[in-house]
Amino acid sequence: MMLQAISQGVSERPNEDAFVAYQRDDGQPRYVLAAIDGATSVANFAPLQHYLTTQRNNITPASFAATVTRDAILAMLGQGHNDDIDPRELILRANDALRQLLDEVAPGIFDVEQIKQIQPTSQELLNDPRKFRLFLPAAVLTVVTIDTDVGLLRYAHAGDTALLICYDDGHVEVPTRHKQPLMDYESALALASQTALKRQTSMKDALDDPFIRALDRDHRIYHNYVDEQGKTVPERGVGVVNGLPELEDYIKSGIAMIQDAEAVMVISDGFWWPATLHETEQDYDKRVRQMWQRIRQDGLLEYIAALRQAERTDSAHEQYPRFKLHDDATAVILWLS
Repeated sequence: MMLQAISQGVSERPNEDAFVAYQRDDGQPRYVLAAIDGATSVANFAPLQHYLTTQRNNITPASFAATVTRDAILAMLGQGHNDDIDPRELILRANDALRQLLDEVAPGIFDVEQIKQIQPTSQELLNDPRKFRLFLPAAVLTVVTIDTDVGLLRYAHAGDTALLICYDDGHVEVPTRHKQPLMDYESALALASQTALKRQTSMKDALDDPFIRALDRDHRIYHNYVDEQGKTVPERGVGVVNGLPELEDYIKSGIAMIQDAEAVMVISDGFWWPATLHETEQDYDKRVRQMWQRIRQDGLLEYIAALRQAERTDSAHEQYPRFKLHDDATAVILWLS
């Protein structure tokens, strides 16, 4: 058995991913893996920015959320009371830790009226009281606990990170794959594609259109979403660690038996091999199998090198529509055989 991890940022900014690769040190064959992806900030809150600049070495809100989440999980694992670790509870406790810290260092960030009072220039953006979510540092994550003695895996998941269970015959199960909410990242990409065709411009230019950018920005309202009556709507929203208690309704969890698996892997979305815009189920399955084949044959470092080359080759974002040329890429893998 072998535990490996890699987390590669991009050169122009701090890495906004984090990870956990934990093995009990008491001889028990139990592991905790987590891939954590900070959500790039779309609206700044001055008190939080001041704190990050003066107390956190000027890291981004996304990096802050990912780091706080990781540290909270590690702190809980370090308490020693982990005979029956619940990955869902790890996520909820990390969310509580972020909420407590934000209340201390950025008071008012959870209240629309206080945000308006502190920075009046944000009033136009806050045309919906739920849009204070745009100011919250956030992270998505997948957490798994593994008992290799009995071949049992438990997972909890919020956002677009992923769990992959990989087999020696080449097939891959992705238990965290689920239907995306109605307003998501892909919706903005689809509209950008239509805009590029209509204007006879490049996909990269279409993605920079202010309306498309605003659409991508405003989908943050779906983070731990509530409707106008304040009720959660899991089929519309997406779970994120951002300090809001509604996260509880957006965590997906489950179990899997892994006696026959060759490896278990958790990844951030930047680690995926890029997809075409209108990918079919067959294309998705093929892409995931090819990812696993590359990793199995060449290893994590060579896989990321090939990924970066493919992204550079598509610098116009035509083959693989996406907002960033490169994204932070993180993977934690437990080789079972």
